[in-house]
Amino acid sequence: MLQRMTIKTQPKIQKRTLATIIDYGLYLTFFIWAVTTFGEPNDEGGYSLNGLKGIWVEIVWVIYFPIFESITGQTLGKRILGLRVVTKSGNPISFWQAIKRRICDFLDFGPMGLVAYLTIKNTPDHQRVGDLWAKTIVISGHDFACTNCRDQLILTADEIMKREFVCPTCKTTVKI
Repeated sequence: MLQRMTIKTQPKIQKRTLATIIDYGLYLTFFIWAVTTFGEPNDEGGYSLNGLKGIWVEIVWVIYFPIFESITGQTLGKRILGLRVVTKSGNPISFWQAIKRRICDFLDFGPMGLVAYLTIKNTPDHQRVGDLWAKTIVISGHDFACTNCRDQLILTADEIMKREFVCPTCKTTVKI
């Protein structure tokens, strides 16, 4: 018997926060390197990265965040912490959904991530503003319950992306 899987999310605030720190720490490291390596001294004692040299900062952002998330469902921070971004039905997200999620980063992560924290804690599917707009959720290997026997299933992100497995409790083939 083929059953349809439902997704039950958890807030995972600490994991999501640490993944964000890893991801933006990597990006900030690249940003500082690019500005100090290719930038020109300015009147305030710092460096400015202008023109075509400055476009690389945006290109790396698009490659690292929206492109990685749309291809693999993960950035490096999410991969390290076992998190993945999927649609609410468990499918891989599109490039445009990844762009929508990331456009809202400035809102979600400013002041001290308070907006993201409040929306994740107070929405039924634990979504931040970017996830609400993109209709995406962040999952880990502990986010599914079998629709046949209701047993909580522990799946890896790779198993989730395969979209079909046999429930170890009731032996039902489950399509996700």
